[in-house]
Amino acid sequence: MTKIAIFTMGHGDFNTGFPMRLEIREERGNPLSEVMGKLPPSPSIPELYETWQRNFIKIKVGNGRMKVLKGTAKTTVTPMKEALEKCKNSQKELKNSFKDWLKSECRELQKMRETFFKHLPDEFEEIRVFLQTSDPFVKKLPWNEWDIFERYAHAEIALVPPEYSRINLDPDAIAREKVRILGILSTDEEINPKQEKKELEGLLHAETRFPNPHEPTELYDALQDERGWDILFFAGHSSSSPTGETGKFFITHDYGLSIDELKISLRKALSRGLKLAIFNSCDGLGLAKELADLNSPQVIVMREPVPGDYAVAFIKNFLKEFSEGKSLYVAMREAKDSLECWENEYPGVSWLPILCQNPAQTPLIWPKNLVKMPVKIPVKIPVLSPSVVTKPAIWQEVTTLMGHSSGVKSVAVSPDGRMIASGSFDQTIKLWDLQRGELKKTLKGHTGTVTSVQFSPDGILASASFFPDGTIKLWEVDGEQNRVELKTTLRGNDWVALAIWNIAFNHDGKYIASGHNVDSTIKVWDVQREKIIATLRGHVWAVQSVIFHPQDGSIISSSLDGTIKIWNPEEEQLIQTLVGPSGWLSPAQSWFSRDVEVYSLAMSSDGEFLASGGKEDVIKIWRWPDRQLQQTLKGHSDTIQAIAIAPDGNTLASGGRDHTIRIWDLITGKTQQTLGHSDTVNSLVFSPDGQTLISGSQDKTIKIWRWFPQGSSPL
Repeated sequence: MTKIAIFTMGHGDFNTGFPMRLEIREERGNPLSEVMGKLPPSPSIPELYETWQRNFIKIKVGNGRMKVLKGTAKTTVTPMKEALEKCKNSQKELKNSFKDWLKSECRELQKMRETFFKHLPDEFEEIRVFLQTSDPFVKKLPWNEWDIFERYAHAEIALVPPEYSRINLDPDAIAREKVRILGILSTDEEINPKQEKKELEGLLHAETRFPNPHEPTELYDALQDERGWDILFFAGHSSSSPTGETGKFFITHDYGLSIDELKISLRKALSRGLKLAIFNSCDGLGLAKELADLNSPQVIVMREPVPGDYAVAFIKNFLKEFSEGKSLYVAMREAKDSLECWENEYPGVSWLPILCQNPAQTPLIWPKNLVKMPVKIPVKIPVLSPSVVTKPAIWQEVTTLMGHSSGVKSVAVSPDGRMIASGSFDQTIKLWDLQRGELKKTLKGHTGTVTSVQFSPDGILASASFFPDGTIKLWEVDGEQNRVELKTTLRGNDWVALAIWNIAFNHDGKYIASGHNVDSTIKVWDVQREKIIATLRGHVWAVQSVIFHPQDGSIISSSLDGTIKIWNPEEEQLIQTLVGPSGWLSPAQSWFSRDVEVYSLAMSSDGEFLASGGKEDVIKIWRWPDRQLQQTLKGHSDTIQAIAIAPDGNTLASGGRDHTIRIWDLITGKTQQTLGHSDTVNSLVFSPDGQTLISGSQDKTIKIWRWFPQGSSPL
């Protein structure tokens, strides 16, 4: 799991030192540790940096992307061999002094280092190091030379602004099928961005647009494109103000733009999903500062004037790593590491590329489903509600299973991915061959609606039913021999147990949790002993959904009373009650309010996210373990009955009374595709490999939806 280390530098200077705080946390969790410390004085560093900076500029004069403005002094040209030697020496001296400063024997600094290494023991784990500072000079320093990066293969640093907030996305933003890139290429005769254009156009599953630089209004119009952009890319000259607070990039030799001049257009682009801005140009920290003021999610800039050939090589390697599925941070690290040989020609050049991050935003990911984009075959659903539209297919219906005489209430997939179980209002369970779409067996025995079917990790099938039955039956299934045997029937001692809405196995299949209608309890069953070992009381209306947390063993339940409750089953204790945005509800209120009923829960396989859906027509995503509401997904027009999260944790499927199935990208929070049935969607489940989605509906059918890579078809 990705870890984040946040170094926050307070106000100070190199003569007195800098106060510093270190906080280490998991990407989606609570802080693991926090420690205060201090960086000691080091008066020589500013002078050493300026010496290297002067020498570096001398060796790249005539081969860079630095805009020399009228009225500025010309750089003295030194014989190349002499200039290169001076640059190497100054780079080495700065590097050694900087590393010594960060390894000083200062007790407070040593404590921070010990904390860092203690809580980050995995040398191959991805580690995002955030440096939070407002000091323009500190931002320029070669932080990637810190010796902590030598230990970790996938650690990378990003600059973080002192203040930031999350961007409110436009709810009407159009879902994108490809990564959309807006490229701005300078026409300055000193710049030749043809290679960068070629790299961008060659990216798989990306859509590029390059506005005419001689038509300034075209850039404004492009930024405000209603379809939105994922990446904004610029290649050319740029510069920062002396204070580092502002910047300018030059589209032609004489025509430059500031971020402030594009503020309205950029805000619209950000609200429509712009995630990453790349300025492959000189001295871009001023541009990054202004974009940070707009809460831009991620920005990549060069900290100093950059040699043009290095800029091209860097962006080529970065785009290759990133588009092939590496995370943004790992792609940055590997792109720089792969260009180590350039240090011989331009000492210190690897210090220039820097990532700037808004911590309130998740890093852009080149989605796996876009890396393997399917052909654009329309989804044809003949009998749907008006809200379903035909869209290019990522998921395609391959089979419709018919055989139940009443609505399908629940579906499940066996651990080996070969078999589907379906439970119906017709009081039967049907077993289907997933690959062939054939009915294998019909199981009878329940005398009420089969409300829930679940497979244990070792392949035991459990089925539960509603009044007047109220039992849980355990079936041993041998798919190869087409043999099914009823192992046992679990039944409670009191009549209130006669109405079960939902069941769930724990991670090893030893226990079952059941949610009940009449007494609003959750009962925990010992499968081997065939008895109830705990009864959890606290809901005031019917319990609609129960799940076990895959790691900590807690039980999460949802109810018609509008609450989600978290339980310790061993102690039979309520740990916490989650209430959605509708606000606090007393038990008395929940008897009369039917607008907050929570029908469905789903947990990501790593236990990091909980999703809930119900009467409010929205899906709420809760972050674990702090159990805070992270985002709300809007799109359904009626009650949500079913939710499932794919095994990779990136995709969520939801279905409900509006007859639709929505496929959501959990990274962006956007709908990728809309599928559907001709009646309420009651149940959803992904196959273990995440390539197949099964849906059960009140229309009496089970549909199998499969994801197809490019060039494939369901035929």
